[in-house]
Amino acid sequence: MVDKAGTKKQAKVFPVMKRANKSLSKDMESIELDLTPFMNLMMFFIPFLATMAAFTHLAIIEFSLPPAQSAAAVAGPSKELDISIVITDQGYRIVGTGKKLDIIPKVRGFYQFDQLRALLKAIKFEYPSQKSVVLVMSPEVLYDDIIKFMDTCRESQFPDIGLSGEVQ
Repeated sequence: MVDKAGTKKQAKVFPVMKRANKSLSKDMESIELDLTPFMNLMMFFIPFLATMAAFTHLAIIEFSLPPAQSAAAVAGPSKELDISIVITDQGYRIVGTGKKLDIIPKVRGFYQFDQLRALLKAIKFEYPSQKSVVLVMSPEVLYDDIIKFMDTCRESQFPDIGLSGEVQ
């Protein structure tokens, strides 16, 4: 559309409407956020997490993997024994460098840890510098029994415990 003066006029597409202010009324109060329940939760939660961090260190079991066979061949003969405890579902056997003891069977479904403790103390008496032992276990051995074997080795002054999963 062109005006008499020659200027263009735009056609109004939408009619102009006055909007009513419905968003907020003047009677509403401002809301304050109550942080007391959240602070109570934090007062409980932070000490709980701190105590759990202290106890998780106690649950760590330290062990080492046995050395590779090629590294043992390069090192040559050692003055210490290469002690392994072979653990099967029927019992366990202590194997040393060139020596193999008879299998000590389970009695009524339980391993004989007292005999193991006595044998390890005898080995420690004969070889006082010996500190390492390798536990070689079959897949049927329970986790609880592995931990008991590790504890028995530590009690007998063999702190370096290696784990292996191949029984031959």
